[in-house]
Amino acid sequence: MKHHKMKTLISAVALVGFAASGSAFAAFTGSQGNSSVLFNAYESVSGYSFALDTGLHKNDITSAFSGATFSLAANTNWTSFLSQVGPAHLSDIKWNVIAGDTTLGDGDSVSYLTTGPASGVPHGTTNTQLNSWGGNFNSYVTASGNVDAAGFAGGNSTLHLKVGSADYASFEFAEGTNWNTKANFNTTAALGDSLSLYDITKNGTANLNKVNATLLGNVTLSDTGALAITSVSPIPEPDTWAMLLAGLSLLGAMARRRSASQAQI
Repeated sequence: MKHHKMKTLISAVALVGFAASGSAFAAFTGSQGNSSVLFNAYESVSGYSFALDTGLHKNDITSAFSGATFSLAANTNWTSFLSQVGPAHLSDIKWNVIAGDTTLGDGDSVSYLTTGPASGVPHGTTNTQLNSWGGNFNSYVTASGNVDAAGFAGGNSTLHLKVGSADYASFEFAEGTNWNTKANFNTTAALGDSLSLYDITKNGTANLNKVNATLLGNVTLSDTGALAITSVSPIPEPDTWAMLLAGLSLLGAMARRRSASQAQI
């Protein structure tokens, strides 16, 4: 998979098309298909969308991930996005966090990182639907002007005004609330809300199998632009619970024996 780079397109006259901060918007690295973790936001009335390369890779977000925070209030593109949306429509902003490993060339399976409801996913999403996620994700990255980046750099952002009815650089068109209708759950939330963060993989080979979803953490975006990605404590496996209960039972038996011995003295 090629590296990708954001070509800086800044208009001094009007915020039309792209404005980019930083020197690279590295959506993929090398041939591994391990994308950047992207924070995205859009608002339909104004037509504007915002994207932030968090500086994290998809494979960084595991059960051992310690968390990360970002201050969007310090990002010029974010403040411009809010200004273009306007106070009357701030409540209409939708945001999410996604990433993808869209190639089998690196020796592991195709998988995606996505926000979703706390009630869990996949809500009936199938392998067939998951197979379609990569096309629009890659089109979104490519249409954003990310071509042949020399290397990965995080902390870069884009501001984009939707042009026409088929603009893949617009997150609203390319992905929207549910991976361009290919997911049976909503990946987005409003300002001030929280979402759960899941790793999504295929479940076997049958097309109609429901995809696998592993809860990795939570994502929160405050009204003031404080973005936090936090991990969750892993749920113990059944064997772990069995060992814990056995240990507690043994401690209980030892305590009872000690009490009985003291009573006989």
